[in-house]
Amino acid sequence: MGEEEGVIGVFAAGGRGRRAAVELAGFLGPDAVVPDGPVGPALRALWPRLGSAVFFLGTEATVRLVAPLLRDERSDPGVVCVDGGFAVALLGGADALAGRIADVLGGHAVVTSASVDSPLDELVELLDATVDGDLAACGEAVRQGEPVLLANPLGFPLPALPDNVLTGPAGHDAAWTVLVDDRVPKGPRDDRVVRVVPRTLVVGVGSSTGVSASAVSAALAQLEEKRGLDLRAVRAFATLDRKVAEPGIADALEDWGFWHDSTTAPLLAYPGEELAVIPVPNPADLAIGIPSVAEAAALRGAVQLSGGGRVEIAAEKVKGAGVTVAAARVLPRGRLALV
Repeated sequence: MGEEEGVIGVFAAGGRGRRAAVELAGFLGPDAVVPDGPVGPALRALWPRLGSAVFFLGTEATVRLVAPLLRDERSDPGVVCVDGGFAVALLGGADALAGRIADVLGGHAVVTSASVDSPLDELVELLDATVDGDLAACGEAVRQGEPVLLANPLGFPLPALPDNVLTGPAGHDAAWTVLVDDRVPKGPRDDRVVRVVPRTLVVGVGSSTGVSASAVSAALAQLEEKRGLDLRAVRAFATLDRKVAEPGIADALEDWGFWHDSTTAPLLAYPGEELAVIPVPNPADLAIGIPSVAEAAALRGAVQLSGGGRVEIAAEKVKGAGVTVAAARVLPRGRLALV
């Protein structure tokens, strides 16, 4: 809500403060009112009608009064407190009002508001996600109350978002779409789609001795090209413990980190006896005596990172030149929450 819309409530405790409040209200114009009675009850009664609220109180007391009443930054009033010769803009983009009050009282305006992050930033932070698309422009559309479609095919738990963020058929006419998925969408790129790519995948790697880094990199690329996974969603790699020192694997993963701007995906290692007992979709008679490395290591790593949650195979094994890769997904926990 703009700071000049609606009633400007001017609140003060004590006779001296009330006289100053009445004087200021006269300068602010006909929309300014000075309620009778104690500040707390008067504020609660007038709050739904307020475009702005001015307090002749200290900042701490003002914050304690308004905090329980705050609901939505788009509809909450602007808040200014007058304290010791300063007009402090506390909330709601009240900078201009604080400047007016400072001019009237001969004091100084203190501007505390800054550019507000996109309301989608919390979603990205929660999911530890990479963003593909114009998040700022989409977030501004959300802030302006425009309908935005949220597509969440894997059911990731999400923070509370404004009620103009829609799911299902109601959102099909929205100008913007937010897609939360670890897979690459099919079809041409759409500039009005913002992809939020959570880090959900554990990629298992098995190889022969002396495998080249280029062969491992080519196999990883096949997970995207053949299996449709977005490699920015990789949370960790996993392999047989004796393969950790394989130079081709180490070099390929370092190269992956460079191209994906990531140094946070560890290489997990497991002994053969652990991998041997993990059920996999494509067991084989390997020379090392266990039925799987890539699929088993991916599943074992996902179980480790899931914290007791569910996991699944996201991509069955893909074979390259002396290397096999597969991916497991840490499934989301919780429910979609839009309020």
